Amino acid sequence: MAALLDSGNFVLINPTEGNVWQSFDFLTDTLLPGQMLKWKSVMYSKASATNYSSGRFELVLQEDGNLVLYPVERVGEEQGAYWSSGTYKYSDNPINLIFDESGELYLKNDTRIENITDGETEGGRFLRRVTLNSDGILGMYIWNADGDTSWYPLWQSVTDPCSEVKGQCGRNGICQISSLNQPLCVCPPGFHFTDKEDHFRGCSPNSPPGQSCSASAVMYKLDKTDWTTEGNHLTDLSNDYMVLDNTTETECKKACMDDCMCTVVTFEDRLCHKKRLPLIDGYQELSVSAITFVKVKEEDSSPPISNQAPLPRLPNEVSKKGKVDQRLVIGISLMGCSSALVAASILIIWLCWCGRVKLADADEEGLAAFSYKDIEFATGGFREEIGSGAFGRVYKGTLTDSSAIAVKTLDKLLPDGLADKQFRTEMSVIGMSHHKNLVQIYGFCDQDAHKLLVYEYVTNGSLDRALFVDRGFLSWRTRVQIATGTARGILYLHEECTEQVVHCDIKPQNILLDDNYNPKISDFGLAKLMKAEQTRTFTGARGTKGYVAPEWHKNIAITVKVDVYSFGVMLLEIICCRKTINLDAPENEMFLSQWVYECLKHNSLDKLVEKQRSEGIVIDSTQLERMVLVGLWSIQENPSLRPSMKKVVQMLEGTVEIALPPSPDSFISLL
Repeated sequence: MAALLDSGNFVLINPTEGNVWQSFDFLTDTLLPGQMLKWKSVMYSKASATNYSSGRFELVLQEDGNLVLYPVERVGEEQGAYWSSGTYKYSDNPINLIFDESGELYLKNDTRIENITDGETEGGRFLRRVTLNSDGILGMYIWNADGDTSWYPLWQSVTDPCSEVKGQCGRNGICQISSLNQPLCVCPPGFHFTDKEDHFRGCSPNSPPGQSCSASAVMYKLDKTDWTTEGNHLTDLSNDYMVLDNTTETECKKACMDDCMCTVVTFEDRLCHKKRLPLIDGYQELSVSAITFVKVKEEDSSPPISNQAPLPRLPNEVSKKGKVDQRLVIGISLMGCSSALVAASILIIWLCWCGRVKLADADEEGLAAFSYKDIEFATGGFREEIGSGAFGRVYKGTLTDSSAIAVKTLDKLLPDGLADKQFRTEMSVIGMSHHKNLVQIYGFCDQDAHKLLVYEYVTNGSLDRALFVDRGFLSWRTRVQIATGTARGILYLHEECTEQVVHCDIKPQNILLDDNYNPKISDFGLAKLMKAEQTRTFTGARGTKGYVAPEWHKNIAITVKVDVYSFGVMLLEIICCRKTINLDAPENEMFLSQWVYECLKHNSLDKLVEKQRSEGIVIDSTQLERMVLVGLWSIQENPSLRPSMKKVVQMLEGTVEIALPPSPDSFISLL
């Protein structure tokens, strides 16, 4: 029997078993009385008031017991959260968010541990709902069935969708409050909407970064505007990369003009906060007391672009780069007019010290285009090689602000080099890719035959080294963190980028580890790009032996499932801390996937981690089984049997059940 209950729950009922399925188990953006958000589950906002697909915000009941609101692209980042219940201390037992029939909303394990709202309302018959709105605000809403004709908020997590909700207007956007208290997004001067149809997707610069290297750069003043800053400190949450103390407004503007990385400065109480792209959590409101300046080319210094009436144009307080240079040249000439060589040397040193790199063209998403000489200088003549791969060698270098960088040469891309147009296209896609589990790229060089990429330097090297070279095992918790983070990064490439990216070479060598062993996927910018109209393409075999999917060896379509396969192979390696092929192992253990499947079939997964446990590694058996199941499903020969990366993430997080997989039949890719 099927029944739609008065509660709104649609159920399938078996006379002997009771409810065998109910709609209340499948959350949208709203909870009704009698419905719950279960431990380690997620509730999504809708995309807009009229678009009911999943939107930009999540309510997550985390494994640690904390109920947290995040922008979707920053889920799990401690500094990405903008509201929480503060109940992380109750993680010993599963916690559920209960919305009971009386209208109370509370967190409960064995006992009630935290009231979110109460259910008491006097007079009349009231209906209630809890909704995560498209603007990121979680609220309980009430409707008086005896007389009222509209819902009104009884409780809200936050009240200001601009200054209190993170990620509202995307990268580089500025959030304003409309007369109806709705968020509206604008772009700063020198920027345009990334998606003209959806202003919440953020803004892109009209010109490349490094504008201070141009004589036409100006500083445009924005009133009552700021981007996130955590006090006087530099944090991952802050847009700041440098804070200058005891400065004047003029000195603050000049410091930004002289710095190729600087795009925005805010000045307040003699503190100068220098910010670089991408800018996050921008907002405009009367309470902002800081003075804000945006650096743009003079021809781009028009008022901000808005989806409503533009911001009032303020006095255009600008600092011309040419004037600064003129004073400098006069000063140098007076100091050393008798020695042109000395003066020229001083000038060169000053330019290098200020980080004024002459940039070529760059893509519109904010990647700097370095000259070959700049990179040669930063790497000390390519002195310190730190790795090599299919595309070329990797060298360590240092920027003028002392930031460490990794420079990848692309001399092996194509026999005759990569076409400039194709190279620039791929750089444009890289510039639109920002995720905590992707290696950040600072810029590139496309000068004559020289094609190089400039990345952040990731301190703990590759996963390949951590698993197979370094002595001792990584902790189980660290490996689970690496596996889950890598899966989230691949999911971002597949489903959340502006243009879908298939990596085509997922392997431990391309997973780098930061100070805290968080994984960062590298080389994603060199993958085959797959646009919306090209999601199924035929191409020659790519990837690395042992990790490539069987379809590379057959005349069948190549899809995102090739990355799922490679991830599955790597996941089994992460579990067992050994390579997928080991010819020195006993015969039945040579091929890792075959051995793992046999251990699963005979209920002997402990054999996979015997050596690890003998060396004191504590392993969660439930997580072990879950990760094995995910790995074996991911390496199925038939691509249609492999889960999507979104499903992989859900399975790894334990939010969905996992059936037993069939045997992974094909081992062509291992040979």
